[in-house]
Amino acid sequence: MRLCYRIAFLLLLGIFVAGCKEEKVLVSGETLPDQVVIGFTLYESVSGNRLYKLTAREAVVVEKEELITVRFPEVIFYDEVGNVSSILIAQEGAIFTRTENLVARGGVEVLTADSTILNTDSLMWINHRREVFTEAPVAIRTPRGRVAGQGLVADASLSRIEIISEVRGSSDYEFAP
Repeated sequence: MRLCYRIAFLLLLGIFVAGCKEEKVLVSGETLPDQVVIGFTLYESVSGNRLYKLTAREAVVVEKEELITVRFPEVIFYDEVGNVSSILIAQEGAIFTRTENLVARGGVEVLTADSTILNTDSLMWINHRREVFTEAPVAIRTPRGRVAGQGLVADASLSRIEIISEVRGSSDYEFAP
């Protein structure tokens, strides 16, 4: 009879332990966030002129690392007169608070005011140069054609684009004689 109780006790203990949620243990050197913000918004401007507005579902702020990581960011870039020049969306990103550079990763898409669409896996906004940059494969679609390649440097409105290598594409553009 005692053996039955011991077996029943061990089974119940096993079920209880298996049902417990695993707790995350802080690894040595890992930094806890200073803040977690749901519904995050950040505005960046220079001399009163808007550069961009970044919104995200969630932001994790780690002041010691001068870093804010964001989930599902949307960045609205503005031109010199305050009009929307492009909108960037991605699955995740990071804001480097010291430099104000931005990184977007995962399904990055940029849509411009003139209907140009850029797709890539990662893209970095270099704030002091006011340029976007990537070394990843890129694909650009415009109403007049398509181009793809490896790597890119461009302004936020994609009106000036330099594809770094492996350029290929097609267009219906006709040159004047």
